[in-house]
Amino acid sequence: MRGVIASAGRWQYTGGTRWSGSGDPLFLWHLPSPEAATAETATAIEQQVEELLAERLPEVDLRAVGVGGRAGSGVLTVVIDHPVRVDHELCAQVTRVLDDAGLRDRYAVEVSSPGPEPPLRVTRHYIAAIGETVKLAVEPGSVPGATKSVSGTLTDVSDEALTVDTPAGVIVVPRDAVRRGRMVKRNQCGE
Repeated sequence: MRGVIASAGRWQYTGGTRWSGSGDPLFLWHLPSPEAATAETATAIEQQVEELLAERLPEVDLRAVGVGGRAGSGVLTVVIDHPVRVDHELCAQVTRVLDDAGLRDRYAVEVSSPGPEPPLRVTRHYIAAIGETVKLAVEPGSVPGATKSVSGTLTDVSDEALTVDTPAGVIVVPRDAVRRGRMVKRNQCGE
């Protein structure tokens, strides 16, 4: 059980529970798992950023959102795209939207363009990448023949799966097994 136990004496941390020198608890409460809290926070922030941009800058395509560190001292990284181009002024506009929402009070904010290897986040990104070389980070053990990633030419996209033609053959990757995806330069996958 994760928790904190306090009593007279000093604190001692042992596998999720803090004990005092005497071992006599005065109070106990549950602390959420840091991993679970981080995943929930990252998902909530990604959703908040997506909603803010859809409302205030609908022409901006959100490619990726990442949260590093802790709230108050962490970094919120936002990767955007635009049908015309991503320039300094567009990045500044996105930063102002995030600032107005209070995110810059909790995080340092970095806004950038997708670069030559754009992240793939939603179905329309994957559909646009059909025929391109992609690299998918997958949950270990979720895809037969793949440990942590699948690389190759993306040949088909559905809401349930992505089909990738790899040097070892065609692999169908369940969408819920994909942690991250990105297009890659052809020479990075041995092609």
